[in-house]
Amino acid sequence: MLHNPALIAAIATLLAAPVYAQVDLDTQPVRAEVTEASLEGEVMVVNTDTRLMTLKTPDGTYEVLHVPPEVQRLDEIKIGDKVTITETTAALIELQSGRDAGAMGAVGDVQVQGLPGDKPAGSIAESMTLYGKIVDVNKAAGTVTVQGADSTQVFPVQEPVRLDEVKVGDGVVVKYRRVVTGEVTVN
Repeated sequence: MLHNPALIAAIATLLAAPVYAQVDLDTQPVRAEVTEASLEGEVMVVNTDTRLMTLKTPDGTYEVLHVPPEVQRLDEIKIGDKVTITETTAALIELQSGRDAGAMGAVGDVQVQGLPGDKPAGSIAESMTLYGKIVDVNKAAGTVTVQGADSTQVFPVQEPVRLDEVKVGDGVVVKYRRVVTGEVTVN
């Protein structure tokens, strides 16, 4: 089992091309992870031109957020409003062997759902499947090298004994889903 939290984040930049064909693959689940983070705060600044919003959190710190263009009704968020944002990320990492293992690329989709109400609320869900190939396994260093569509990167493996389970030529597939929900309430 490959266990490296940095793998999920780094592999997104490693594997970026919209090409992949799947035929005759033997897929083995390797790792599943789900993380959740929340942020609450009072709106201190909203700039609709730069799409930046500053929140003051309950502990008195300030967080500056870039609001993605998918978020509509940004102009309805006012100073003093309370904002709650939750981000849930799930990833499933698999190894593949077979004729087409290691085909490189990415396939993705983004869905936006606004919720009705007096204040802006809704979610953005991003799904992506990333494909790469193991090109080196270095047991002495405790690393695995993965080639993606645009680059090759070396990843440390937290449990080096797990390197016995992988070999050069194995495909690596990361199924990634990120959901960000947000809700604005009146102070």
